[in-house]
Amino acid sequence: MELIPHHSFGQGYIIHKRTWDTENFFQYNAPYLSLNLNDSRSLPWFISFNKFNCLSIFYRQHGYRQKQNSLLQFATDLAKKYQIDFHQVNLITIPSFFGYSFNPISFYLFLDHNNQLVSILYEVKNTFGDQVHYLSLKDFNQKKFKKNMYVSPFIQMDCTYKITVKIPDPHRFQCFINQFDENENQIFYASIDLPLTELTAYKGFLFFFSNIFGSLKAIILIHFQAMKLYMKKSHFFKYSKRIKDKLYLD
Repeated sequence: MELIPHHSFGQGYIIHKRTWDTENFFQYNAPYLSLNLNDSRSLPWFISFNKFNCLSIFYRQHGYRQKQNSLLQFATDLAKKYQIDFHQVNLITIPSFFGYSFNPISFYLFLDHNNQLVSILYEVKNTFGDQVHYLSLKDFNQKKFKKNMYVSPFIQMDCTYKITVKIPDPHRFQCFINQFDENENQIFYASIDLPLTELTAYKGFLFFFSNIFGSLKAIILIHFQAMKLYMKKSHFFKYSKRIKDKLYLD
């Protein structure tokens, strides 16, 4: 699977479908950047790493979540530990707009010299500020992970994910997440379909202006859906204690 190696952007089409006790379905768009972490200096002036700007990627929100440690350093350390042979790393994520962001999942894509995907790190967050990582090596179809972090008050912790990533062409990234309970019954489905366009200053600025409230709109929509489930008397699970940021292999 080959991915466009350059800085790029796109509108992710996201689907959430609940199939457990209370059925629910909604969809929305979210603004994503795909950034080459090996080439952070070539970004347009309105996009920055680790400092306030129109669009920002803050180190404190990703990776080690420490201001002094870059995301490239985080990815490189990870690659050394798990013997990932790569040429560059692209981060697919929702950027902060004027410092504000809502970013439930980001993707670190490790590419070889031919821009072929060799490994993926999934970085998952919840609205309580917790973060956890799942690492998939080489095979990206129906990779199974144990759920290790509280995400939704309407889904139990005793679950597993099966995650599939597809890149049908270099300018399109897709991720499909199926969630199963302890009896292997599917209870939730989520997907993102993200077409990517190479980033230029002009196109990127239009992207910024058309999505200024993108993150805010997404979090309002998600909380509205949560309220709907609450009104439908869906089973409610209390927040588990805060976890340490850990990494889990497939």
